[in-house]
This record gives sequence, structure tokens and C-alpha cells, in this order.
Amino acid sequence: MKFKYFITAVAAMLLSGVALSAQTPEEIVERMNAEMAKGEVEGYSMDFNLKLPIIGTVKSHNLVRGDKFRTEISGKDKSAISWTDATTKWTYENGEITIEDRTSSSSDNSNTEAFNNIADGYRLKLKKETADAWYIVCNKLASNKNKDDAKKMELTVAKATYLPICLRAKSGLFSFSIENYALGATEEDVTFNPAAYPDAKITDKRQ
Repeated sequence: MKFKYFITAVAAMLLSGVALSAQTPEEIVERMNAEMAKGEVEGYSMDFNLKLPIIGTVKSHNLVRGDKFRTEISGKDKSAISWTDATTKWTYENGEITIEDRTSSSSDNSNTEAFNNIADGYRLKLKKETADAWYIVCNKLASNKNKDDAKKMELTVAKATYLPICLRAKSGLFSFSIENYALGATEEDVTFNPAAYPDAKITDKRQ
């Protein structure tokens, strides 16, 4: 009888542990946001893919640290690299470096703002769960009046890190995905180095 009671107690403890470890989609997203906030100090990198009618898919790889960022962008037959700091933007394209004053339109274009309203602006549902990730469907709430927010998004979060693996959405005529988010970007990663382009033509458009 004692052995039977022991097995019952162990089973109860295991079931209790499972219950405690289970997390709601809201709790997962809250933890994800907390992990992503570390990027404000450590910097981060991510890929942003935008699919447009006629134009096709435009891809960018972004590295961000503080108010500096580096973007590699490609689409169809064109590609360019840009670096931006608090006051200046440098763009390398077709063998030419163009230097311009930083404007409001050249703010951090890594598009992580897509994550900002998930917690408050969407109803979250756990679609499925694997050993490595959670798959969450995000449906826009009627109370969310932000016209730029997509009606529906699909979010995949890594269990090991709580960082987003992928965020996909379609809004109007275009669709986008944010992928390969990772913490860590150095000053060297995001700072323009003219020595790396010794043969480039320089065009300075600063005022």
C-alpha cells in the first residue's frame, strides 16, 4: 500500500510540474518582449523581407546598436548598403558612397515596431507547440485602431531563448516577414568605415 501511495504522490508532483510549466500565449509574448528589450543595450540583428506587387520581394539584413544601424538591402537587380548614426547617413551603391544628413525618414528601419503592439493590440492563440518553438496566431482586436497594424500575424518563438524566430503578416497588397532575430551587434558592425571602400566615388550631399 505504501508503494501505491508513493507512486500516486510522484505522479501528482509530475502533473503539478507540467501545469506550472505550461504558459499562455500572453505570457510567452511578455517574456519575448523582455528578451528583445536587451537589444537596447546589446544591439541586435534581424532580416526583414517585404513582398510587393510588380516589384517583387525586397530583402534587408539589419544590424542595430543604439542610434546606429547598418542595412544591407537587395531586390531584383539592385543592392545597397547603408550606415546611419545620430546625424549622418552613408549609402554605398554601384561603386559610389553618398553622404547625407540623417532625416526623420532614416530612423531605425529595422521594423521591430511590428512586435510592439502584439501584447495589447491582438488576441493571441497558441496554434501549435513543438520541442523547439511555440506557434502563435495574432488576430487584431477591434480596440486596436492602428491602421498600420496587420489584421492577422503569425509569430514563432524559440523555446530556448524566447526570441522570435519569425513574424509573418499580410497587410493590403503587401506581405512581410521578420526572421533570424538575434541579440548582439558591435560598434564596428554598425559604423561606416571609409577604408573598406578605397576606390568608391564620394558624393557629399550634406547641408
